[in-house]
Amino acid sequence: MEIPQSVSVVTEDQLTSRNVQTVGEAIRYTGSVDVDTYGMETRYDWINIRGFDQSTYGLYRDNSRWQSGNVSGQIDPYMIQEVDIVKGPSSVLYGQNQPGGLVNLVTKRPPSRALRELVLNYGSFNRRQVAADFGGPLGTDDNTFRYRLTGLYRRSDTQVKFVPDNRWFIAPALTWTPSSQTTWTVLGDYQKDDTGWSQFLPSQGTITANPNGRIPRDVFVGEPGYDFFHRTQWSGGSLFEHRLNETWTVRNTLRYSSIKYNGNTVFGGGLQDDLRTLNRFGFGNSLDLPLFTMDTNASMRAKSGMVDHSVLFGVDYSKSRSTIVSGFAFAPSIDVYHPVYGAAVPDLFTYFNTRQPTSLLGLYLQDHVKIGTRWVVTLAGRHDSTDITTDNRIAKTSIKQSPNKFTHREGLTYLSEIGLAPYVSYSTSFLPVTDVSFSGQPFKPTEGKQIEGGLKFQPKGSNSFLTADVFQITQTNVSVPDPDHAFFSLQQGEIRSRGYEVEAVGNLVSTLNFNAAYSHLDQKVTRTTDPKALGKRPPLAPDNLYSLAGEYTVASGPLTGFGFGAGMRFVGSRAGDSANTIEVPSYSLFDASVRYLWHNAELQLSGTNLADKTYVAVCTSPNYCNYGMARKIIATTRFHF
Repeated sequence: MEIPQSVSVVTEDQLTSRNVQTVGEAIRYTGSVDVDTYGMETRYDWINIRGFDQSTYGLYRDNSRWQSGNVSGQIDPYMIQEVDIVKGPSSVLYGQNQPGGLVNLVTKRPPSRALRELVLNYGSFNRRQVAADFGGPLGTDDNTFRYRLTGLYRRSDTQVKFVPDNRWFIAPALTWTPSSQTTWTVLGDYQKDDTGWSQFLPSQGTITANPNGRIPRDVFVGEPGYDFFHRTQWSGGSLFEHRLNETWTVRNTLRYSSIKYNGNTVFGGGLQDDLRTLNRFGFGNSLDLPLFTMDTNASMRAKSGMVDHSVLFGVDYSKSRSTIVSGFAFAPSIDVYHPVYGAAVPDLFTYFNTRQPTSLLGLYLQDHVKIGTRWVVTLAGRHDSTDITTDNRIAKTSIKQSPNKFTHREGLTYLSEIGLAPYVSYSTSFLPVTDVSFSGQPFKPTEGKQIEGGLKFQPKGSNSFLTADVFQITQTNVSVPDPDHAFFSLQQGEIRSRGYEVEAVGNLVSTLNFNAAYSHLDQKVTRTTDPKALGKRPPLAPDNLYSLAGEYTVASGPLTGFGFGAGMRFVGSRAGDSANTIEVPSYSLFDASVRYLWHNAELQLSGTNLADKTYVAVCTSPNYCNYGMARKIIATTRFHF
């Protein structure tokens, strides 16, 4: 209630009851959050918050940056116990970031009581998955040592032919609690993925008419045996907290992670005059991204008369070295309606080979001041120092950048007697973009600012919570998809994102919970070097989002143990290119689940896009569109023993 910012939380119970299979599925009922923004995609979680892509810099793990510079990895939701969504600029406490917000994934911690869980899944597209989660006290009765071991193995096809969705991971964790004042958790994970690429389809035949009919949703425009995507990612880290006394607490979080992938694909590049023959190009890409992050802070509580201070100050540091190599070739065309495979793809020409060492250092301070019982003032500031070197290993050039910036946040909240809390805030963001253009030139840092006003309401004695707010975000040096070069971005001058949102969560009765959200977005390019894009909507961001979900558990009577859930999601229309010459239509999707708990076993049947609606989720140019997710039904058996 006291935070002058919109924050949403997805709990572990919600992750389980919704049977989520991706991070996107976990947060898709959150206001102002649009997921799967690039359609059917198994490699990454594409997330848009308040009109800005947060997939690269906006994904955090245990309050620390998880990836840097490139969308590169993916965390399985079975590895996490909670998801926090912070909307609006959050650079002051979380470091350099896009202004839309961030998604913080909280890793599963060792439990204080014995946990033994086995989960079996079978579902659409021949999905076969087994997962296990074990934990509890380790050899002592006082919980001094606790452990957790989580693992998963999956073999699955997808709605697109020849694109698998295979994965396995193992994630151990150990917690040491020598006293009630000190906790230290050491945790790690190792994951391997074998999957494929999203499809590049033309707008004619997907969102506009084509005399040859609609392009099939399951069409694969690549080459079997040539297309692949392999990824290996691992991390190790620790979470430390020590309470010195009633006033002071110190914390340290550190993690070292490594993400490596390589893959080839043949993708579509527009139709020929017969509107059925698809031009194709070969593409290969490899990445090596080691990343070290550390955050050390101290918090202090002090009271003087009617004024209560909660002070937080700290330092965070990250160091990475991304190496990316990309190749390109002209590939034989294919009939997109009746593809015949087996064409030889020429050797790829390496046109991109860049190594980019990056170090980021931030100092931050926040004072959360409560005056009496009604007024709360939040003041925060941060200074960032950055060193980025971009080594173009083809041109044999090296460019160094050292952008520095001060960001801040000011907020005011009033706590009324009836549980009503109006607030207003102003915040800024700063992000040195460790990405490069098609030509290998590094991007300029992007900066953002937001003014937000809102209202939070929680009736006394109630678990229900309502948030309503209005906001305006202005961002400079914005990255947008490059319409002429697939897999690359451009920087435009300035984008203004203005909107409002309403979100309500809670329990109507003890056995019925709900989640409702509505958001409206008016986003425009206000400064650009491209006259066709000036005053237009950027691609990817829908104008309206609303959702409604509920879950009911039978607590007594002959149906005791049954639970039912249902949800509806609406995604509004969005621009299909920077000039707004095409528009991606809106769509509505329906989800549902039913489960039964019997002794130590739980049976669950869940489904998404129950009507199996065929819809286009994204276009960024007339040559690149992609379908959204088809209907997916999963049967789950969960054992506790």
